[in-house]
Amino acid sequence: MIFANINDQTTNFICQNQYLAKVFKWLQETNLKTLAVGKYNISDGIFVKIQEYNTKKEIDGRFENHEDHLDFHFLIMGKEITRVIRPDSLTQIDNALGTLEDVAHYKRFDGQASSICLNPGDYLILFPEDAHEACLNLADQSVACKKAVIKVPIKLFKY
Repeated sequence: MIFANINDQTTNFICQNQYLAKVFKWLQETNLKTLAVGKYNISDGIFVKIQEYNTKKEIDGRFENHEDHLDFHFLIMGKEITRVIRPDSLTQIDNALGTLEDVAHYKRFDGQASSICLNPGDYLILFPEDAHEACLNLADQSVACKKAVIKVPIKLFKY
């Protein structure tokens, strides 16, 4: 998992990868605040889903992970918590990894997990070993959010 803000030095380092550089270029050149909810292609099999939602109580969340894509969450507006834990700590309830859906979901987990607070401009890059429960309330208050969820094929990083 990588957690940073688009204005951090971390972003400059990550942009050394040609594919992630394309993602950041797209994020910086696109008017994200006015972009409609939907799916958009970036290039090389990389695509983004623009989502608008209200955050939810942790009890209503669920963990998931992905095998074939990096799951890149970029918060455009609002504020949310994302919890992250290794999937081997969880009990799987369905598995569509290796399919077009590329997702596994897990039973409700109330144990300890890393909690990341995302503010506008913050991003999380989640790897296959990062089960995550996103879109959660901060301090039990639901907040309207807009987020870009970018899917970057893992195969682009294999040697």
